[in-house]
Amino acid sequence: MMDIQDRSPRQLPTSEQNVLYRIWTAFAGQVFDEEKLLSLDIPPLIGAEVLTAFLGLRQDGWVKAVKKAWGERLYFIPSERLLFVQEAFFTPSQTLEEVSAAILSFEAKLGLALDVFNALVYGAKNGGFPLTSKGTVHKKHIQKLDEPEGLTGSDIAAIGLQYAHSDAYPPRAAVLLDLLLSLGLLSKESNALVLKEDALQEWLDLSLERMNSLLFQSIMERYGRTNPESQHLRQLLCHKGFREDVWYDVDRLLDEMTAAGIEMKERRNELYDEGKAWLRFLAGAGWADVGTSNDEHLLIRWKIPAGRFLKGEVDDRTASATGYLFIQPDYEVMVPPDTPFSVRWSLAQCAERVSDDHMSVYRLTKGSVALAADLGMSPEQVTDFIVSQALSGVPDNVAAALAQWGREVGRTSFAELTVMQCETVEEGDQIAAHPKLTEWIHRLGPLYFAVKPEHVTEIRKILTVAGLPPKRQIGGFDQTAGQWRQEEHRQAEAERTDSLYRKGDYDHFKSSGLVYSGRNEHYFQPDSEIPDKQDLFPGLAKIPVMWTRDWRSYHSTTAKQIMEQALDWKVKVELGMENKKTEFIPKRLFRNPWRVSGLIYSSDSEKPEQIELSEGGWQEMRLIVPGQS
Repeated sequence: MMDIQDRSPRQLPTSEQNVLYRIWTAFAGQVFDEEKLLSLDIPPLIGAEVLTAFLGLRQDGWVKAVKKAWGERLYFIPSERLLFVQEAFFTPSQTLEEVSAAILSFEAKLGLALDVFNALVYGAKNGGFPLTSKGTVHKKHIQKLDEPEGLTGSDIAAIGLQYAHSDAYPPRAAVLLDLLLSLGLLSKESNALVLKEDALQEWLDLSLERMNSLLFQSIMERYGRTNPESQHLRQLLCHKGFREDVWYDVDRLLDEMTAAGIEMKERRNELYDEGKAWLRFLAGAGWADVGTSNDEHLLIRWKIPAGRFLKGEVDDRTASATGYLFIQPDYEVMVPPDTPFSVRWSLAQCAERVSDDHMSVYRLTKGSVALAADLGMSPEQVTDFIVSQALSGVPDNVAAALAQWGREVGRTSFAELTVMQCETVEEGDQIAAHPKLTEWIHRLGPLYFAVKPEHVTEIRKILTVAGLPPKRQIGGFDQTAGQWRQEEHRQAEAERTDSLYRKGDYDHFKSSGLVYSGRNEHYFQPDSEIPDKQDLFPGLAKIPVMWTRDWRSYHSTTAKQIMEQALDWKVKVELGMENKKTEFIPKRLFRNPWRVSGLIYSSDSEKPEQIELSEGGWQEMRLIVPGQS
């Protein structure tokens, strides 16, 4: 299969271009079946020609298929191809560009990436998001997620979002939980939604461009109304012709969509309202400004390269890891907007967030340093981090306070250990002296050892050889071995997460979120089995070669057979009528008396005419089978 970058739809054979164009205009990226495909008017192509071109599109990957349990196939233009198809068949005119907006209706907010980050920080400090017996997050945590900052419920309300537990989750909380789940940053356990440490680390190490690209792709794939016209509008707003920081007229775009046949005129007002709601959501997510022109037209001004982000074409370079923060004498920490999220994360573990604006503000307190110790960041590590990140140094009073707090917090701690017990002190001495065990065990007392759980299997083997085989007690060896298997699984999953986030082809339907996308093709089995084009014409090898090769007259019985075969295969027949060649598309057969109705193409008309032919109504004929001479 070709690489998507190597070939434009405009390089396809004309018949495949025509079929792909009509699929795109009729369905956008939504699913359709063969019946809907054949119902499309794609002149001058008819049934078999359409299906032949369609198979070519499937072979080249412009159309994909899934198969339901009972064998029915559903087809769709894959999302990674949709923007390329759009750019080949539609170019917005320069008249959409505006100099300015008379009224700025909604200004781009700080960004969905920051909202997601703050939700992750809250989850980390609270051990995840505990669940009720009904499977929903506890109310106090929902209220925290729904605090009106960044993207708000008002920004979300009008886009028609449907999601699980809508009675329990307000829109903002639902969007944040949905994104964390669908991006694999949260996993659902029996009693809580817990952070996945491997995915979290990978996420924090991403560039801001990659984060925004993944979030934008997720929103474009899974949010918004699913009718084709609505998807067309959302996709066309991301056309490569729309540049950043330039106002564009959405009303004129809707007019051009109507003129191009990708919007029904009667839906114009409804689509305008949907577009207005979608633009407000984009502003709430920090990706666009929304305005109104002097003639009251709806305008958009992108703050991100939407088309590039949708294709996953981003700059993955990350800045240096030190020297970003401004430490103030009043213990406040100023965070510039270009600070990497990995640095923000460490700061959020040891400081309290005060506000987010062009610069975020945090505050160091004794309580925040104590909480950092609970999260595994010792007072010494807090001090080292602040010193390394302080762009203009640490004020003396702040340094002294950190030193004092370090002496007062986190001096003792609890640890969960895998403990091994001996029967006698002598056996304990024997184990402590074993040269192969010294790196994996630590003696806690005469009869007790702390052991590294990841090495329990090796320890068991060594002790067995030494004549001290461990017992297979419930909650002992079996439990520890189970933890080791989970660790292996976690490491393997971390490798998969790393490759998926950074490659730009993350599957946004891989992990279930809360939002009902309205699209269901990802629930079905991918179908890569593509029929041969000859399979469209069963029995082709059995008919006389002259039917498709020779232009000639036939006995009336044979002529009727050829016409009936054309109807069965949905192909054209070339006919000689009144000393002229013309193409006829049989549509319906009648008997007693025999006759056939269909469409005929005359040389002086671009559109076919409906006609009914009787036996002997033509002279010469030839069956036109795609791919046959």
